[in-house]
Amino acid sequence: MATWGELEKVGTKWHDLEEMTWGDLEEFCVINQKAKQIPDDMEVSFVPMQNVSNTGDVQTDEVRKASEVKKGFTFFEEGDVLFAKITPCMENGKGGIARGLKNGVGFGSTEFHVLHPDPEKVSSEWLYYLTSWDEFRIQCARNMTGSAGQKRVPKSYLEHYKVHLPPLEEQRRIAALLDKVSDLIAKRRAQLDKLDLLVKARFVEMFGDPFINPMAWKKIKIKDAVTVEPQNGMYKPQSDYVTDGSGTPILRIDGFYAGVVTDLSSLKRLLCDDKEKKKYLLKEDDIVINRVNSIEYLGKCAHIKGLIEETVYESNMMRMHFDSARFNPVYVTHLLCSRFVYDQVVNHAKKAVNQASINQKDVLDFDIYQPSIDLQNMFADFVNQVEQSKLVIHQSLDKMETLKKALMQQYFG
Repeated sequence: MATWGELEKVGTKWHDLEEMTWGDLEEFCVINQKAKQIPDDMEVSFVPMQNVSNTGDVQTDEVRKASEVKKGFTFFEEGDVLFAKITPCMENGKGGIARGLKNGVGFGSTEFHVLHPDPEKVSSEWLYYLTSWDEFRIQCARNMTGSAGQKRVPKSYLEHYKVHLPPLEEQRRIAALLDKVSDLIAKRRAQLDKLDLLVKARFVEMFGDPFINPMAWKKIKIKDAVTVEPQNGMYKPQSDYVTDGSGTPILRIDGFYAGVVTDLSSLKRLLCDDKEKKKYLLKEDDIVINRVNSIEYLGKCAHIKGLIEETVYESNMMRMHFDSARFNPVYVTHLLCSRFVYDQVVNHAKKAVNQASINQKDVLDFDIYQPSIDLQNMFADFVNQVEQSKLVIHQSLDKMETLKKALMQQYFG
């Protein structure tokens, strides 16, 4: 494995334009080739959309008889590049190389475009990195067709996408370098995942499984635990949002994940008056909870800490404040992020097409447990120690991701 210093030095740009081949993408690969004749009883890999990640992983271990999937699914072969064509999968970066296919053949979602490389002109790896490049996806998004929620990248757009293709040997060198950086990024993300699992394990160790409550903690309703009851956030039209650095930052539902606000310094900003600020300002140690979203994200929450300036919150969430004499917000946030509370969210949810909702009354009715405040504080201290370790890993991860973006821009821009 190359060291970090070595990776920084090898990101040289391909300069020999005379050896570059210019043309439409369809000149170097077949897009959505027709299925070949396959015996009905032959086993093949089956790849639904959920088996393709946004980091290039393609799970190919699901096997079916060809007769079950020959009609109504998309055909591909070993080494083909899968590219999710439908929103939001395309924008989220879903795609990868089909490897390890049963008998070298696979079928999958009809929402894939399949790029079958000409092995004498282009490598699968180079094609994958091209299609995963941020700018490529941005251009694809601008050229989507169809109605909202069902927009797709047309095959014709991919076919006529202009590429400058280096020689095969250079393609392989580029892909090998990007593989090394991608592997390092994956390792850092795995380290973060392990630390998150460590916190979850410590929670159960200290407080027990909430479904069982083996330590017989006192169960109370949230309405009996808060000093500020859940309040909906503010709605402002898009015309009130500003991009010149003025205004007030606003926390939106895309600004937090797994109990944590991802980056307070990069929130969108809007214009609001003093009366609105007074009503909707977030306070340190508030807890926010998502009240409108698709059912899988409904009820996600975050602990507000480290505010760097006055910040408001949007209408799709509620904020509340727990009694600090009885509850540590770190403990409460982890409990609210548990399956124990999520099941209560689902049971209270009002479901509609593509989204669900909960209200203040629902949240006040949720059951939580009240361990001793000393034990909660011990857990919070442990979480803070883990967060310090995660901060170091995040800094390394950010540096690697910045390098990868720079390399992608060099090689494909």
